[in-house]
Amino acid sequence: NKDKSIALKTMEDGQVLLYGNSVNGSVPKIPYPWLVFNEKVKVNAVFLRDSTGISDSVLLLFGGNVSRGGL
Repeated sequence: NKDKSIALKTMEDGQVLLYGNSVNGSVPKIPYPWLVFNEKVKVNAVFLRDSTGISDSVLLLFGGNVSRGGL
């Protein structure tokens, strides 16, 4: 349903979709700014499986090394 779809992008694949049977596949909005996932599956499009929404603070604490960018 285009009215309920969430726009997601990865750096490698561009536009991706949430796997329909996943927990986040049926929600109209993920309440966190970041989404982590375990697996990408390519059928006719790239689908993300086993996804979880995370906050900025969780990403900073557990996301690995932080490098200062140009912005």
